[in-house]
Amino acid sequence: MRMYSCRDLSPLDEDWLGWKISKGKLITPDGWSLTPNKIIMGNALIEIGAADELRFQREVLRIARLLKKLK
Repeated sequence: MRMYSCRDLSPLDEDWLGWKISKGKLITPDGWSLTPNKIIMGNALIEIGAADELRFQREVLRIARLLKKLK
């Protein structure tokens, strides 16, 4: 019921803690708004798996973690 009324995804699993759905977009715990196209594009980049993309992905994750620690 909580997921239905406020579209909070936390009841699904602990991994979804802080995730929400609002106006047809998936909202991350950090407040990023993800459209279905962004999710598909991100998944496609991961699936490509080329060395440059993997290096870039690691760098983006590293920077995102550093920014989260600064909050």
